[in-house]
Amino acid sequence: MIIHIVAYIVVGILSGLLAGLLGIGGGIVIVPSLFFIYTLLDVGVATPMHLAVGTSLAIITVTSIVAMFLYEKRQAVFWSVFKNLNIPLIIGGFLGVFISYLVTGAFLSKLFSVVALLFGLYFLFARKVHKRSKKPEKILTIFLGLIIGSLATLLGIGGGVVGMPLFIMLLRVPNYSLIGTAATATFITALVGTLSYLITGFNMLGNPNSIGYIHLPSFISIGLISVFTVSFGIKLADKLNVKILKKIFAVALIATSIFMFFK
Repeated sequence: MIIHIVAYIVVGILSGLLAGLLGIGGGIVIVPSLFFIYTLLDVGVATPMHLAVGTSLAIITVTSIVAMFLYEKRQAVFWSVFKNLNIPLIIGGFLGVFISYLVTGAFLSKLFSVVALLFGLYFLFARKVHKRSKKPEKILTIFLGLIIGSLATLLGIGGGVVGMPLFIMLLRVPNYSLIGTAATATFITALVGTLSYLITGFNMLGNPNSIGYIHLPSFISIGLISVFTVSFGIKLADKLNVKILKKIFAVALIATSIFMFFK
């Protein structure tokens, strides 16, 4: 249907721009958008929330690797932060998928709305924060990696949006590499989540045009469009006031959160 195509185009543009602008992969936009498409536009799927999460992770795997590559060319990825973070991110990613397998779509939807609200409030009201004066202990880094990875794959939003406040306040990531580092964390968690949702949903019936929990028309349409808009997002990040963009993004997050919670 034409309305589906238009919806995919809009979501693809927004997710790609966000991946470039903020390094968050766009999952925080993709998940509610796909959930609305699958439910309100009657796509005819049996598990709309799980499908939205799995498809979102597949899409942001593509957008985040492009963003990561482009920021790495600028030497704007703080690789040292991943020394103790990589393995916990991966383990946490698998843990998040396992938890999603145990909960209902309704619970997942409510949880997503609460997390979206918290991040919306953070981006809206957060002022300049003081970073830790010394590196966090290894055990804290491991714990943060598990939390970031679990929430990222459980909710389909990638590790960047979950990790951004933690990168700023606890892991001492410098400002110049904050977005590139977030994009890298997003890629790691999204890749783990994509592979996991492919496997866990492989025998799920009632989701036409899908492989596992990945809806192919959504993935192909949004993925192709978002890949081409990532570079525009990076260029916009150089020219626009990112603080204002974060405020606008925060308001959209809060509105989406409220809608999803009462859906």
